[in-house]
Amino acid sequence: MNPTRYATVAKDLMEGIASGRYPVGSLLPTELELCDLYDVSRHTVRAAIDQLLSQGLVSRRKRVGTRVEANSPRGGYSQSLPSVADLAQVAATQQREVQSVRHFVADLNETTRLGLVAGEHYFCISSIRVDRQYNAAPLCWADVYAQRDYAEVIELAREHPGQLIAELIEQHYGRVIAVVDQQVRAVSLTEAMAQALKAEAGSPALKIIRHYREENGDLMAVSETVHPDDRFTLVTQMRKVRSL
Repeated sequence: MNPTRYATVAKDLMEGIASGRYPVGSLLPTELELCDLYDVSRHTVRAAIDQLLSQGLVSRRKRVGTRVEANSPRGGYSQSLPSVADLAQVAATQQREVQSVRHFVADLNETTRLGLVAGEHYFCISSIRVDRQYNAAPLCWADVYAQRDYAEVIELAREHPGQLIAELIEQHYGRVIAVVDQQVRAVSLTEAMAQALKAEAGSPALKIIRHYREENGDLMAVSETVHPDDRFTLVTQMRKVRSL
């Protein structure tokens, strides 16, 4: 799927909602109608609708359709991430602004907290993620850790702000992400973090640590992101497994 095409469709639909072409309470055209209208695949249309869903602009119900709920986006994102490709797609809707880069040798604390190897050399790219389209407050603070063998990706991270750093490592070094382990927990924003994110110190936030691994379990990168509670909702789905 071409990210530019789904983003273009989403932008046009957002403009249609904002202008009243699709008023609040009305239904958007069906997926097939949108495919014909924009000359794109159904997969592209669904990705565009997902972007509207994440902004709180629409709701979607089976056998009803996609209903317009608001004419302007709400703050933050509501995300469902069933695959690595979907995670990369979400990252493409945001922009990374690199704040600093540091090189270090992992200590016991970083080994325990992040799963790094004590005594090994790493670098950390610290950045904020923003949605340039809506010029709102930063969505999160992100620290991405990788071994110094991947140091060439530092400049690539600046040149390609819409791509996951793990994805850039894949492309530049010929590695393959097979699985992403994710840990989520509640935290409070420190004063420094709150200032960077334009939020209130001590307010609740969501910390997500993701380990990007190859098929053999080797660690490619670790990301540690902190999201103010009003700018991110993590949505997951659990399905009951029926016994035979």
